[in-house]
Amino acid sequence: MNKVQLAGKISRVGQLKYSPSGMALLEFTLAVEQEAYSKKNIGYYQIVVSDRQAEDLKGQLKIGKSVSVEGHLHQRSYTSQSGTRVEEIKVILETFGG
Repeated sequence: MNKVQLAGKISRVGQLKYSPSGMALLEFTLAVEQEAYSKKNIGYYQIVVSDRQAEDLKGQLKIGKSVSVEGHLHQRSYTSQSGTRVEEIKVILETFGG
């Protein structure tokens, strides 16, 4: 099963973009408080929204707003232009609560 639920505050909102096929795409960053080994820190997660949901949410996403998301993880790796290997994990949004 590939399912993730997160609750936190929006820390960055990207521009609404369109793929060559015309699908709307929007990314935002969610800052989530974490606790490990009795220390608290903040984890930052890239959330990807697509299609009609991206267009609908664009106006609702404000920096500092508390929201919850549910989705699934998408992992990819690639070599950057500088030749560095990049590993990337993003959350593909399914459900948004704000």
